[in-house]
Amino acid sequence: MNKEDVKQRIKDYQQAEGVHPLTCGNNNKHEKLYPKVLEQGLVLLCPNCNYTQTYIPDLFFDDGYYEWLRGMKSLI
Repeated sequence: MNKEDVKQRIKDYQQAEGVHPLTCGNNNKHEKLYPKVLEQGLVLLCPNCNYTQTYIPDLFFDDGYYEWLRGMKSLI
């Protein structure tokens, strides 16, 4: 799986209902984090401040979880 695939999974997750979104480590009231591929690799960025999260949770590399998430989105 390449970085663009994982980036899309994160985008899908952030738009899904019924899951806790990935939020800023500085202020959880900021908008949801968004994925971006930088020189250092795939990171999560806060659109409201300079917070950068380099850790990508393992669930985004789990095909079974992603299929479940896609199924949840189809129910909405």
